Amino acid sequence: MRKIHFIRLLLLLVIPLMAFKKEKCNSDILYEETLKKMKKFSLIKDYRIYLKKKKKKDQPEFQYFNITLNRGVKYKFFSVSSSEFTGKMIMNLYSNPQKEFMVATTLSQASGDPKESVEFLSQTTGNFCVGFYFKDGEEGCGVGILSFQQ
Repeated sequence: MRKIHFIRLLLLLVIPLMAFKKEKCNSDILYEETLKKMKKFSLIKDYRIYLKKKKKKDQPEFQYFNITLNRGVKYKFFSVSSSEFTGKMIMNLYSNPQKEFMVATTLSQASGDPKESVEFLSQTTGNFCVGFYFKDGEEGCGVGILSFQQ
């Protein structure tokens, strides 16, 4: 009998706590909002990103994707964060899949704040790598979009 009362008490405590747990972000809403901002650019690929908070001493966790870009084409990269999470998403573009040289980023070098998008005119055709992370390793959810100008 005590065991049943203990289980009931436990359920009464756990269920309300589960109601306060953050839901995973709804990336569909972010995606639709970002599509409206593309204007003269056409969608190539979208990336739905969710990363948990990292410990202070650890480097931020990245999600990397290899992409092919064409010479002479202007690309626009969007990195939009959900306001429901503290993390602000940042996109880095590297010149090759080995991530040796960063050629573009949505992180403003002047202010240190993430920008929503960055344009990149490719000088060569080849394989690049795009990486997404959240500033300071915070938990975050967002949408990254790769688009090109026709």
